[in-house]
Amino acid sequence: MSRVLVTGGAGFVGSHIVDGLLARGHDVLVVDDLSSGARSNLSPDAELVDLDVADEALVGVSKTWGPDVISHLAAQASVPVSMANPALDARVNILGGLNVLRAAMDTDCKQVLYINTGGALYGEPEYLPCDEDHPIRPISAYGLSKWTSECYFRTLLPDSIPLKVLRPANIYGPKQDPHGESGVIAIFARRMLKGEQVTINGDGEHTRDYVYVGDVVEAHDLAMSHEDSFVANVGTGVGTSVNEVFRHLQKVTGNDAPPEYGPPRPGDVRHIALESSRAKLLLGWEPKVGLIEGLERTVASMRSADD
Repeated sequence: MSRVLVTGGAGFVGSHIVDGLLARGHDVLVVDDLSSGARSNLSPDAELVDLDVADEALVGVSKTWGPDVISHLAAQASVPVSMANPALDARVNILGGLNVLRAAMDTDCKQVLYINTGGALYGEPEYLPCDEDHPIRPISAYGLSKWTSECYFRTLLPDSIPLKVLRPANIYGPKQDPHGESGVIAIFARRMLKGEQVTINGDGEHTRDYVYVGDVVEAHDLAMSHEDSFVANVGTGVGTSVNEVFRHLQKVTGNDAPPEYGPPRPGDVRHIALESSRAKLLLGWEPKVGLIEGLERTVASMRSADD
């Protein structure tokens, strides 16, 4: 078993990955400043260091703990925030990434996993679904900063430390923050369970590739077991409109109130879906949880938390 340092491990996706690592017997150290994550997301078996990923103290923490694997998930992950405050976005996503890079090299860990974004990376697609060879032309500061960090890793990380890059689509599932500015499924589901009306940005016909968080955890597990460096999309290949997601959630929650429509958000692409045959070829990964089942699980988790 390995010693795994997970940045952003108290967040939505990170905490699911931490749970998976613990279940397989790994020792886990979480580095998270709890700006969007929460201690309550974490198992008591995971050690937590409350620290900003862009703080240089991260390198010392890593040296002291001595990880075999560093999995980097910590990020400013909101497209609207990145457009309103690109300096903050760059500090967390680029300077934070450089800190992780230093930590990996200074501790001589055996591999680095970087969770990029697939949904905001490719920009307005030339073709759908996008594969990993699609031109990278992000239209948001968030997509740009995540891509910049990947470039730093690919350029500066020595060949002796394999780099595994996952580019997931729009991740959803239990524990996603329904009060943030990203994660339309969590936001809609929470409001609809409370009997409230939801607001759809734009006309609702923009499409996203929604991948269930448990499937992403499996991709992360398989990536750790793969020997060599690689880059792979993690998605379903299917685009679903926000209007369709809303209609599905109406059935699952029993809330039949019509949506309001507001202005579109700057930096959002119109359509995106990810082609993930490389993940199947290299890792044996395929999505297992369909959208309807994933929505039912997510809503059931929210209902359970309210009880």
